Amino acid sequence: MASEMEKNIVKVGDYVIIQRQDYTKLHKVGPKCVVMLGRDEIHLESIIGRPVWTTYKMEPKKGGGKPVFMLRECDMSESLAEQLKKDMSSGSDNRNIFDDGRSQLLSTEEIIGFRTSGMSGQAIVGQLIENSKTFRDKTEYSQEKYLKKKEKKYFEYITIRWPTLRLVSQIMFRTDPLKILSLRMDTLSQILTTVGIHSHGTYMLYESGCQGLVAAAMLNYIGSNGHLIHMYPENVPQKQAVFAMNYDSDKMSCLLSVNINALFEKLLQENPASNGNNIELPKEENADNKGLISESGNCDKVVKSEEDASDVIRRKEDVITETDPINDKSMWDSSKQEDKVMEEKEVVSDVCNEKKRKHSDTEESTLKKPRMEEESEKAAELLKLSKADGLVVVARENPANILTALLPYVAASRPFVVYCQFREPLLELYRLLKCRHNTLGNRVTESWLRSHQILASRTHPDISMSGGGGYLLSGIVVEDTANTEESSSSQQ
Repeated sequence: MASEMEKNIVKVGDYVIIQRQDYTKLHKVGPKCVVMLGRDEIHLESIIGRPVWTTYKMEPKKGGGKPVFMLRECDMSESLAEQLKKDMSSGSDNRNIFDDGRSQLLSTEEIIGFRTSGMSGQAIVGQLIENSKTFRDKTEYSQEKYLKKKEKKYFEYITIRWPTLRLVSQIMFRTDPLKILSLRMDTLSQILTTVGIHSHGTYMLYESGCQGLVAAAMLNYIGSNGHLIHMYPENVPQKQAVFAMNYDSDKMSCLLSVNINALFEKLLQENPASNGNNIELPKEENADNKGLISESGNCDKVVKSEEDASDVIRRKEDVITETDPINDKSMWDSSKQEDKVMEEKEVVSDVCNEKKRKHSDTEESTLKKPRMEEESEKAAELLKLSKADGLVVVARENPANILTALLPYVAASRPFVVYCQFREPLLELYRLLKCRHNTLGNRVTESWLRSHQILASRTHPDISMSGGGGYLLSGIVVEDTANTEESSSSQQ
C-alpha cells in the first residue's frame, strides 16, 4: 500500500498533466517548477510531494509586468459562472442589443491593470459585468454563454493529473499533428487491437517520426516477461512519449531500442544468405560518424572536444589503411605521421590507465560495451531463438522495403500492421503482398472519428473535426508455400 501511495506522489523529474478546464498540457517537473499557460506564469513548487488529482487555486502575485500565480491547495474548484449568476436578472430577448463596441465602460488598460495588480478572476469578471450596459438586457442563455467565455479566460483552478495514453495522444495531436504523422487516438487503438498484444510476447516495431507514441502504447500492455524491439532509422530513437508515461525500470527493461541497420548487421552475421533480396533499408543520418571507437578500447568516452574527435577519426583511419588506403597527396610524411601516431597512442593509453586506476576496485578489467550495442545483440538473439509475435510499421518513408525485410522474422499466423498518412503507398504495398505467398487476409482500412457535444436538448456533432487519421494495412503472416515447394523440388 505504501508503494502504491508513493507512485502517486509528484517528484522532481516526473511528467504530469496540468488541466485547466478543458485545456491540458504535458509538463516535466523540474527544479525551477515554472510553467506557462497562455500568458500566465505559474509556479509549481506546491505540487512537489503532493499526490496527483489534487486541485490548486491560482493566487496572483502582486507586482511585476506579467501575470504571475502561486498555487494553493484546495478541496474543489468552483464554477465562476455559477457564482456570478446568482440573483441576477435577465432580459426576454436580444432584439434591442446592438454590438457597437461601446457597451463596456472599462478600457483595455484598466482591465490589464486589474490582472497585474493581483485581482482575482471572479472580481475581474464582476467588474466587467457591472460596467457592461447590455449584460442585464441579455437573455439567460446569452448571459451564461458570456460568463463561460470569461470563465475560460479567468479560471483560477488547475488540477494535476497523471499521464495516460489518451491524454498524451490528444496533447501531441492537438499541439502538432505532423510530428506524430497525424496519428489519432482512434487509429492508435486500431493498431493495438489488430496486432493483439499479450503480456509475455515479443513484438517488433519500426517507428520513425512519431515521437515514440506507438512504442509507449505497445509498452503499456507488455509485461515483465515480454519484449518490444523498437527499431528506428536515425542515430537516436524518438522516445518522448515513452518518457512522458513515467514507466518504472521493470517496464523500461522490456524495451529494446535498436537501429534497424545495426540490428540487421547482427542478424546477417551468421546467415548472410538470408539477405538475398538486396533489400534497401533506411540509411542512418550522419553515417560518417558511425562507430567512432579508438583502438585502445572504450577510451573514446573521454574525447569531449571536436579536436579530440578528429584525432580519433584519424587514428581509426590509420588502423584500417590496409583495407582502405588514403590518397598519397593527402598523406603526411611517413616518419612524421608515425611519430604523431605513437604520441597519440601514449596519450590515449595514459588516459585509459588513469581511468582504470580510478575504477579498479569497482569495475572489471574488461571495458563494458555501449548500451546501444548490447540492446542490438539482445534483440538479434531474441529473433534468432524465436520469431516475433507481431509487427507494427509506422514510417514516414515508403513502408514497402521495411515490411518485406522484417516479415521473415515474424512467426506464422501472427499479425502485422502498417500505418501511413497517405493511401497510395499502402495500395502499392497491398498489390506487392498479393503477388507473394507469405501473407493472408490483407486489407486497407481507414478509421473515422467525429466527436459530439452532448447537452440537454442540444446534442449535435462538433463543428470542427479532424479531416483524417491515416490509413492501415493489416494482414496475417503465413508460410511461403511457393518457396517451400521450389526448395523441396530442387533437393529432389
